[in-house]
Amino acid sequence: MSVLKFRRKLYNGIALPVAYGFAHLAAVFRPKIRQALRGRKGVNDRWVEAGTNLPAKPVWFHVASVGEYEQARPLIAALGKTRPEIPIVVSFTSPSGFDYASEKEKLEGSENVCFIDYLPIDFVGNVRLCLEALDPRLLVFVKFDLWPNLVWEAAARGVPMVLIDATLSETSNRYRSAGKRFYGTVYDKLDKIIAISQTDAKRFRECVPDHSGISVAGDTRFDRVMERKKLSATPRPRIERDGRRVFLAGSTWPKDEIHLLGAVARVARNNRNLLVVIAPHEPVDERVAELRAWAGDNSLSVITLGALNGERRPADQQVIIVDSVGVLAELYGCADLAYVGGSFSTGVHNVIEPAIMGIPVLFGPVNKNSFEALELLSNKAAIEVANEEDIYDSLTTLLKNDDKRADMGRRARQYVESHLGATERCLQAIQEYL
Repeated sequence: MSVLKFRRKLYNGIALPVAYGFAHLAAVFRPKIRQALRGRKGVNDRWVEAGTNLPAKPVWFHVASVGEYEQARPLIAALGKTRPEIPIVVSFTSPSGFDYASEKEKLEGSENVCFIDYLPIDFVGNVRLCLEALDPRLLVFVKFDLWPNLVWEAAARGVPMVLIDATLSETSNRYRSAGKRFYGTVYDKLDKIIAISQTDAKRFRECVPDHSGISVAGDTRFDRVMERKKLSATPRPRIERDGRRVFLAGSTWPKDEIHLLGAVARVARNNRNLLVVIAPHEPVDERVAELRAWAGDNSLSVITLGALNGERRPADQQVIIVDSVGVLAELYGCADLAYVGGSFSTGVHNVIEPAIMGIPVLFGPVNKNSFEALELLSNKAAIEVANEEDIYDSLTTLLKNDDKRADMGRRARQYVESHLGATERCLQAIQEYL
């Protein structure tokens, strides 16, 4: 038995069924998993119907969630301009990504995006149905969300596959021994692996040494944040600072807030001229209520972004809780400095969004998953914080020192501007499959 056949048997006979069963158990306690499973009811029928309505063979993008969709968006837009006759299909793993993109496409009106839906569970029968329904001319994966059966079945059908914005951090399970061996059989089936950096490309080559299609194009997120910055001259929503300094903590998780909230409360109590904006990674009612309670416990007046009801001025409130998704990138444009969450748990989130706005960026010690975070540190455009005292000291220093804050912000913006152009390089790389 070949290595590929053996690993396919392990995946389909043990790993996938166990993971699927565990997801159903976890759904009892995890609303997001429950929503993801419910959202997939009837999904196969929707894919079949979509296939009958497509005017031509599509380019199919698969993304995990909001961040990866934002990375795909510049290339989708570029295809809409250069090849408007080619329909685009976008599939999602997570409900937050699906919900966000569905609303975003309504707002931005992408005429070439013809179908958005969940990716069915990665069982062989499901992926065969999707491939049969769409008959795609190209399948584009973004960053890392590769589903083995989808890749293997697409390869068997001769569907070209490209991984753009490819990342493989040194801490990833995909880069450790067992993961490296398993994913090697997945990466090997991709026609092109287009990495964000030479370091990432090197790690992919270690996984598939004989792969001839590994290259570097940079990260399309740089192009996307520049697009969104241009759109944010009159951002929706916008918070007027009214002469105050604005500190924005974006994509925060409870593990971030263990260190963050105490420091922020101390700074805010000592500085009534500071407006604090907190955007939890998942702004569900429970999380918003917890943050409102924290503000109340610390005698900080608080309002939610939704409660501003279109008004730009938060009156006398010292804290704004962001209770919706899809607005964070624009809100960074209203801030003087930012903290990016995920950096005390699974890994720091998007640091490029605040950087392009020309503001200093703070984040915790779990940041090796982000090439950009490490680059911002080396360019003296960001500060790594390890605990509450670090956060307090950094905020206090930056709020008092206008020159230091401006210099760090300038360095951050220049770093992003120097990395534009990945979208065009990715577009050139996929031309032969269009």
